[in-house]
Order: sequence, then C-alpha cells, then structure tokens
Amino acid sequence: MNYWDKYQSTDPRRIPPLDAPLIDYVVLDTETTGIDPYKGARLIEIGAVKVQKGRIIDTYSQLINPLMPVPAHITQLTGITTADILDQPTVGPTMKDFEKWLGFDTPILAHNATFDLKFLDYATTETWPNRPQFDHPFLDTLEMSRSIHPEIRHHRVADLIKRYHVGEVEEHRALADAKQEQALYQIMCKEYFLSKKNR
Repeated sequence: MNYWDKYQSTDPRRIPPLDAPLIDYVVLDTETTGIDPYKGARLIEIGAVKVQKGRIIDTYSQLINPLMPVPAHITQLTGITTADILDQPTVGPTMKDFEKWLGFDTPILAHNATFDLKFLDYATTETWPNRPQFDHPFLDTLEMSRSIHPEIRHHRVADLIKRYHVGEVEEHRALADAKQEQALYQIMCKEYFLSKKNR
C-alpha cells in the first residue's frame, strides 16, 4: 500500500482510474461559496466538457444564483461577484438543464471529485427530493495522478498543469478548469496506458 491509498474513495460510483481509459465521458468542475454544502455553502458555477472518442464535442457553462452573497475571498479567487449571479438561474433549474445536457448515466471526470460530488449530491436532493445523490459514475483525476506518481506529494491542478505543460495558472473558473482537467486526463492516459502496453 502506498501513502495515497488511504485517500481512495469508497463511493460505489467510483470508476478505478487505471483499469482502462474512458472514451466517452464528461469532465466537470464547479465553483462554490465555500467548502461544505451541509454548512451552508452553495454552487455558483458549473462548467463541463463533453468528450466522445477522446475529442471535445460540446461544452456547458452556467453561473448559479445561490440566493446569498458571494463571499469576498471567493470573488478574489474566481472573479465571480454577487452582481454577476443576481440574474442567473437558481440551482433547481440549473440542475435540470445540466442533467438534460449530460445524458443518462454518463460517466463524469473531476479532479478531487469527492468535493464536486458533495455539492452535486446536495443540489440533486434539493432539486429532486426522491433522489439521494447525483447518480453518475465518476473517475477522479486526482486519484489517477496519485496512483501513477505516488512518489510525488503535490497533485493539485495547479501543480499538474505546470508539470505536464498544459498551462501556467489554474483559472478557478469552472469551464476553463474543466478544459485543463480534460487535457490532463488525456496526457495521464497516454503516460500510463502506453507505458503499460510497452512493458
């Protein structure tokens, strides 16, 4: 067991990242007002890219009105202000629109996916009280990076985009970050699965 194994999710929706590369999937990212929806934090943005046969075919980007002010430190991080979200849809209409765009049972990818899923689970229950969670299988690219390089201590998007020459900065906007995470996934797939094939 390596150092990172203890952080592996036990969620039954989890897709093991090193079993096989995914071909058709959606990479998503969220921006929020804080770190815990069960303590009052809310979604303020969803961004996603839809991938088929390894190529981006569509994108999704939506600001969300959380019915609360955007904290100053979140505005400083993301650039999203309270004024930006005042005329945007609330979480219910957004989730219905996003689920329609996603399609049934579409696998999703996210970096540190448990964070995004915590908010999407909460938003799902808010929108559909009879649904206990956001019912899509997920692959976590944070777990993937840790599995490929357990010897490396830092696996944030900000670290990986520099290591793999994807970009210089993480933008902290949902769609831009989803695009970076898609590029990282493709690079890590090539790094791991091609090297495995050549062993």
